[in-house]
Amino acid sequence: ARAANAKLAPLMADDGHLLALLTGEDAPTMRRLCDRFEEEHLPTRGLAASTVSEIRIKLERYRADLGSKLVGQLDVLAVAEYLDQFGNNAYTKHRGLLVQLFDFAVAKGLADRNCADMTLRKREAEKVRARHTVEGVQKILNADTTPDWLRRAIRLALLSLQRREDLVTLKRTDVDMAEGVIRLSPGKTENYGTPVHLEIEMGADLRAVVQECLADPIAGPTLLRYKPRARRREQIEAKQSWSAITPDYLTKEFRKARDAAGAYNEISNPLARPTIHELRALGAWLYEQQGFAREYVQALMGHASEDMTAYYQACRRRGDRGAP
Repeated sequence: ARAANAKLAPLMADDGHLLALLTGEDAPTMRRLCDRFEEEHLPTRGLAASTVSEIRIKLERYRADLGSKLVGQLDVLAVAEYLDQFGNNAYTKHRGLLVQLFDFAVAKGLADRNCADMTLRKREAEKVRARHTVEGVQKILNADTTPDWLRRAIRLALLSLQRREDLVTLKRTDVDMAEGVIRLSPGKTENYGTPVHLEIEMGADLRAVVQECLADPIAGPTLLRYKPRARRREQIEAKQSWSAITPDYLTKEFRKARDAAGAYNEISNPLARPTIHELRALGAWLYEQQGFAREYVQALMGHASEDMTAYYQACRRRGDRGAP
């Protein structure tokens, strides 16, 4: 029956309404599959809130791109052609989620096989990015082309040493200005044997940038906020609030601001220029230069071992190109 439905599907230009009428059940469209995966399976995974948010954004893209197709219409060729639009690293991430999505479809009797799992498995390209310098970051901060909210995000990243996923999910209620602390639980540490819970005492510089974030007139629960140019309902529903910033958007806007400011133009390959993630290594190195103990830096970075913190700081020293 599923094979017959798949063959008839191209003749149905009504999003499966005819099939639903004939069977008395909702048509097994990709939109319906994404809905069920999000409602029934995603909450059972025990994932960090930031990871769930990223998955929901991808699911919304699948609804927009593939939503009207019946699950049976997507064979190996169709999924492979869909994945081919993505670059290498994005390809591996989308393929991984589609494999999970079709695993769920098979388990629910909506598909006979996992056609996503039969597509080409690629290895993520090895990262070849350079490290930030103080001069390079200052150039981005000083550029007229850098949005104010991104300037605050850069300073917050350098001073707090938090990952991009935790930066964008920090809430205003996580800040206690009276006691001068920020309380948070880094998302990546939730699966550690002993999850990390931080209470960061704010020095003058961190307090100043946090105060600027709180004073931002744009409404919203998150510490970092911006006013999006478009407010499509599905995009808003995939975020904490309409003014929240997603990790991918932060990465993209940082890259645009970096290149618009002319920072690191001496690095001819754009893929080798440092990203928002490398700010953590620069920040860790700056803390070291000011005499902070490695244990303190390790706690801020949420590393499970001191060796990982040492690796970040050592990489920054190897990548140092004259920063003070």
